[in-house]
Amino acid sequence: MLLAIIILANQLYAIYQMSAVNRDLSEMNVKSATKVIEMKRLADLLEEDAKKYFGSLDSIYDDQIGDFRQDFLENLARLGETAKSEREQADMSKLAEALDAYWKIYNQSKKHLNSQVDDLPPDLILAINHLNSQVDIMLDTVQVVMRARVAAAAEVGRQAEQVSQIAGVLSLLLGVIVGTVIVRSINDPLRRLVQGTRAIAKGQFWHRLPAQGRDEFAELARDFNVMTERLGELDKMKKDFVSHVSHDLKAPLASIRQIMHLLLQGIPGSLNEQQKSLIQLSYNSAERLAAMVGNLLDVSRMEAGTMEYRIAPHDVVPLIKGVTDEFEVQAQQKHIRFRLECDQPSVFVKCDRDRIVQVIGNLYENALKFSPSDSDIVTRIGQGKGGEILVSVWDSGPGVPHGHKEKVFQKFHQVKDGKKVAGQGVGLGLAICKTIIEAHRGQIWVEDNPTGGSVFLFVLHPAKQEEVLTCGQSA
Repeated sequence: MLLAIIILANQLYAIYQMSAVNRDLSEMNVKSATKVIEMKRLADLLEEDAKKYFGSLDSIYDDQIGDFRQDFLENLARLGETAKSEREQADMSKLAEALDAYWKIYNQSKKHLNSQVDDLPPDLILAINHLNSQVDIMLDTVQVVMRARVAAAAEVGRQAEQVSQIAGVLSLLLGVIVGTVIVRSINDPLRRLVQGTRAIAKGQFWHRLPAQGRDEFAELARDFNVMTERLGELDKMKKDFVSHVSHDLKAPLASIRQIMHLLLQGIPGSLNEQQKSLIQLSYNSAERLAAMVGNLLDVSRMEAGTMEYRIAPHDVVPLIKGVTDEFEVQAQQKHIRFRLECDQPSVFVKCDRDRIVQVIGNLYENALKFSPSDSDIVTRIGQGKGGEILVSVWDSGPGVPHGHKEKVFQKFHQVKDGKKVAGQGVGLGLAICKTIIEAHRGQIWVEDNPTGGSVFLFVLHPAKQEEVLTCGQSA
């Protein structure tokens, strides 16, 4: 590569020298072209002043014609100093003859002129046209010679440039090949390892790395595959355990809840206030445990991909009102008020009714846990940026710290602020909400309430009018 740099520097110096010669040639021919253009202008002035003279017989125009002819001859003489080719010399001779012919005919026409005329004599018009044609021919000749000289000079530069390009390309190509082989032998296994670790971090324990060869990377890949296989087995055992235990707990929990419900109703016999209080506490604990077991079962079905959704048009306004009624007793116990704000009497969305009820219920449950007494939980239904239906739940709780706004939707994640809140759960509610909303091709997120607290928002796609009518007719 050092040799290539030296050769390239030498060739660049040669190209620079050729460029200087090329510039000199260009300047020389540009001067010739400038003189021809000036003669073209003088030829136009000769024609213009001839018309003025014959139309007015004013001697000032006759004097100007003589001056223009003299300037024309001077430019023609200067052109002869730079015009070296035979073609240029021949065209210059013809141009001089055309100027002499014009001057001769002009003087003859002037002698026979008795009075003012509007048009030039025919012979003088022909002479002027012939002079203009010869000037145009001379300009074309200068341009052709200019291009020929520049091309000849540039050819030498192109040859030097080709040599430098070939030498530089070959050297760089050899360096790139060697460097690529070395870098790829190290970079490819590292890239595969990075991709594998990211896949494992996402829970894709089925991911494997190619382990051919006997080098250190192949040995590392084999150990990585053994590790991922073991992690996959442990993850499967965990999921099976959670699913089986949750399913086995569901039946006895239902029996316990039913028995406590019968006791609270006094069907087996009357209870005193202390007994009712203790059974009510047990019943509430059983309800929370049943909700946790239900969430675990939902998570297991979601991870297994067996969660079913029945998408149809539903009016979200009565749906939210129904969930509000279910939580009304708990809200009254904490002196919390539910409010629904919506500009329209009905808002139809495409959704699975039971799953959206589950989402709103989880959001209300969180709001009730963390909202202070004598506060409001406000649900607002509006329109999003892209025409989607935006549902938001506003509370006055402690809020979600900025670093936890995305993590709260992860499984088993809880925001802990020094102490655990009673009845806080295991951190599955918001994860389930996120999975359900994303299955509806929507989004869910959390923001800060300007007056204190949190705002949980999610968007759903609106139902088309024809879908709403079809749904109403079928109902």
